[in-house]
Amino acid sequence: MKKQILSIFLLLIVLASYSQTFILSGKVSDAKEGLAFASVLIKGTTIGTNSNADGVYALRLPAGTYEVIYQYVGYSKKIITINLTSSLEQNVTLTADGVALKEVEVKAGEDPAYAVIRQAIKKRKVYQNQVKAYTCQAYIKGLQRIKNVPKKMQKMMSVGGEKFDSTMLGVVYLSESESKYHYRKPDDEKEIMYSSKVSGNNQAFSFNQLSDMNFNFYDNLIEIDGLSDRPFTSPINENAFLYYKYRMLGTVYEDGKLINKIQVIPRSKTGPCFRGTIYIQENTWRITSADLLLTKDAKIDFVDTLYIKQIQAPVSGDSIWMPVSINFSFDFKFLGIKGNGYFNAVMKDFNVAPVFPKKFFKNETLKVEEEANKKDTAYWKENRPIPLTPEEERDYRRKDSLSKIKSSDRYKDSLDRKNNKFKFKNIFSGYTYQNTRKKWNVSIPGIITSGVQYNTVEGLNLSYRASFQKRYEDYRYHSLTARARYGFSNTLWGGELNWDYLFKPEKFSRIQVNVKSIVEQYNGSEPIIPLLNSVYTLLLNENYMKLFKETSAEVKYFTEITNGIIFNGALKYAERAPLRNTTDQLLIDDKTKLFTSNNPQNSISDVVQDPISNALTADVAFSIRFKQKYYTLPHQKIITGSKYPVINVAYRKAIAGLNAKTDYDLARISLSDKLKLGLFGELDYYAGAGYFLNAKQMYFMDYKHFDGNQTLFSSRYNRNFFLLPYYTYSSRDWYFQAQAEHHFNGFILNKIPLLKRLPVQEVVGGRLLMNENINAYYEINFGLENIFKVLRVDYILGYGINNKLRQGFTFGLNLDF
Repeated sequence: MKKQILSIFLLLIVLASYSQTFILSGKVSDAKEGLAFASVLIKGTTIGTNSNADGVYALRLPAGTYEVIYQYVGYSKKIITINLTSSLEQNVTLTADGVALKEVEVKAGEDPAYAVIRQAIKKRKVYQNQVKAYTCQAYIKGLQRIKNVPKKMQKMMSVGGEKFDSTMLGVVYLSESESKYHYRKPDDEKEIMYSSKVSGNNQAFSFNQLSDMNFNFYDNLIEIDGLSDRPFTSPINENAFLYYKYRMLGTVYEDGKLINKIQVIPRSKTGPCFRGTIYIQENTWRITSADLLLTKDAKIDFVDTLYIKQIQAPVSGDSIWMPVSINFSFDFKFLGIKGNGYFNAVMKDFNVAPVFPKKFFKNETLKVEEEANKKDTAYWKENRPIPLTPEEERDYRRKDSLSKIKSSDRYKDSLDRKNNKFKFKNIFSGYTYQNTRKKWNVSIPGIITSGVQYNTVEGLNLSYRASFQKRYEDYRYHSLTARARYGFSNTLWGGELNWDYLFKPEKFSRIQVNVKSIVEQYNGSEPIIPLLNSVYTLLLNENYMKLFKETSAEVKYFTEITNGIIFNGALKYAERAPLRNTTDQLLIDDKTKLFTSNNPQNSISDVVQDPISNALTADVAFSIRFKQKYYTLPHQKIITGSKYPVINVAYRKAIAGLNAKTDYDLARISLSDKLKLGLFGELDYYAGAGYFLNAKQMYFMDYKHFDGNQTLFSSRYNRNFFLLPYYTYSSRDWYFQAQAEHHFNGFILNKIPLLKRLPVQEVVGGRLLMNENINAYYEINFGLENIFKVLRVDYILGYGINNKLRQGFTFGLNLDF
């Protein structure tokens, strides 16, 4: 019995020793300094971590003997056997490739790198399709810092009543996240973020995502959303030799396998290409690591240089390799403000043969769990795989302390007292009174920000808008907007009150109530902006804006029925009264021109064709998009798009009754989408048709109007026409319209010397209108956009009006189609 008890006791001691975990830590450096984001991996597993920005690492492991791989792109790998029986500090010094690299003799003729690249291209599809599905755990840390701010910008950066000071330099964003990533070919993915920490804001969620960083260089094109309008060409693209030159830098043996170190050089400085180094294993021809960068020459936005380091490792024997470490580092300069930052990802626990539940993927690509941002300091200390640097520790301490202060009622009230003081400049710029603690504010405009306009109906007119908003923790809000308008020539007052209540943000559910008696354009989409009309009226004798007075009450309801199907309903009762011109004052009088009347159906007669009319209308509309992708956050849903177009179906019924004589039925349908065509750019298109099933009693404001333009300036590029008169071809029977624009994103200009270095991009489009008033009206436009980042110029040819060719130029601001 004593022997049995002793044996059990010894067994428990042994089991306890193996169940206990210890920390392997240290610093990875070269001969001079710590190596930021070096990979530390347990051989034969996907267990590992990265060093932090100072080269310091820490890895929690059970007791045992391990072969630990220390690796950094551009340095020779080092493997150290460690017997871990207690926490251990292991510092490692890596040597640059140049020390161990065997130079390759390049004889006359082709560089040997080309032969390696050809083999890698042949194997590209094999590795691209090798893994049909997988899951992994990911930890991501993101940091952004400001290094320098010019004095002239410091005043503009003062926020929340706090003047700019040196404490606003340094780290401005620091976050960490943990997630599980799921993937299945061809394009199913789902990331579940179960922990998130943002420095200084315990209510926020990190925007770190593995899907944004997990580039597959076996794909022909690499898309980096938000960084460039065009994708970038992989160094082993099937047509890579058209885009890159290569140079063999040498070879090195790692784990008994020969690794080729190859420099990739863009053939064109402004081409959509990476530059840097890739490492390709001999015989298998797989990429083992990459050290690449993109610069402003490649026409990237927001940052000056983006550095990309990716390390791959075997995750299933030696046959399947996956990225286990990814680092994005960047430098930026904007308006003299200089800064830098990084996003660093560590992946582990790969499963390359997962079994997913039925309907697991659906269309949700990111889910942030409700409790993700509730993890405390102890949790992060236990689970954080990459140690914090002293800079990061200081930032957490300082901002978390400030967050506690700023979240107190006393601080919020004191800040409000300071910010709510009325200042002389508020007379011109406007004034906002806010209660931060109760989350509401009231805003009124100033002299400069109030709407001062001129038209021939009202003469000089002033529009004044005030608003009230109340927000809640769960993203619900109430918004109340009041507007007053007065025309000095026709002495006509107008007013509008609008209440908007978003009551279920995750379903976009809202109700709106609008009451108004105010001047409106006949075309409710307002194709001519008031400021532009004022300029044309006062200086060029062209009064394009046509107005009537609407007194109405309307209720709207908007909600998502199910993912991809949105319902919009409205009920409105309105009295519509025609108006006349009351002034002909102008600044420059062109004796050859006379103002047109305010009657859009007869430009030379002020006799009003339509009397005062009442209308009771009911609208029902559905927006449908199949397989719509989205993110889910607590109380939020963010739509990210779909590979299918948007279908809009709508029906409007004007009901005769309640003193309303207006009686018609209009059915509408439209199709629209944005198609990404790789290096060839993006095609945006819209096609819409409508039919009046019943037109017993209609007035001109009930017609279908089209967004025409008769000025040199185009205020929009969405469903518009460049040279079409505003109201000449309005429809009360049927119509079909189509617009398409292809944005080449530099595909053509990038090949023209001198022009290719400019950020200017080319655009070509076409437009078509057909209805009972015109058989077919065509427009073709050729344009340049992104001029000085914001301007666009188009040359347009139009045909179909009186069978004559029309032409013209328009200028405008870059707007999304």
